[in-house]
Amino acid sequence: MKPLLLITGLMLAAACTTPQPPQDIPSGEDLYARNCAACHGPSAEGDGPVASVMTMDVPNLRGLAERNSGQFPALAVREYIDGRRVARAHGDRYMPVWGTEFRLMAGDDRAAEKAAEARIIALTDFLASIQY
Repeated sequence: MKPLLLITGLMLAAACTTPQPPQDIPSGEDLYARNCAACHGPSAEGDGPVASVMTMDVPNLRGLAERNSGQFPALAVREYIDGRRVARAHGDRYMPVWGTEFRLMAGDDRAAEKAAEARIIALTDFLASIQY
C-alpha cells in the first residue's frame, strides 16, 4: 500500500510542475526582428519598409500601454498575435495568424503547441519591455 501511495504522490507532484518552454525558442527581440519589423519597423513605431504599401495604418506598438490607460494589455496582445482565438467581432485581420505559423515551424504535436505558445509569450514580453 505504501509504495502505491508513494508512486501516486510522485505522479501528482510531476503533474503540478510548471512546464518549461523548449530551449530553442528565439528571444522576443529576435522574433520581432524576423516577423514584425517589416511592417511595424525596427523600433516598433509603425514605420517599417512595408508600411508604406499597406492599405491601413500600421500601429505603433510602443504605445500599447499608453493607449490602454498606462497598462500593457498582455493577454489581448498575446491573443492578437496568436490569431487563432480572436473573435470576428474585432473586425478584419491584416496581420498574419502567428499562432498557426509558429506551430507549423515547430511540428504538429503537443510539443509544437507549447513551442508556439512560448514564442508568443516571448514576443509579448518583448513588446511589454519597449513601451514608452
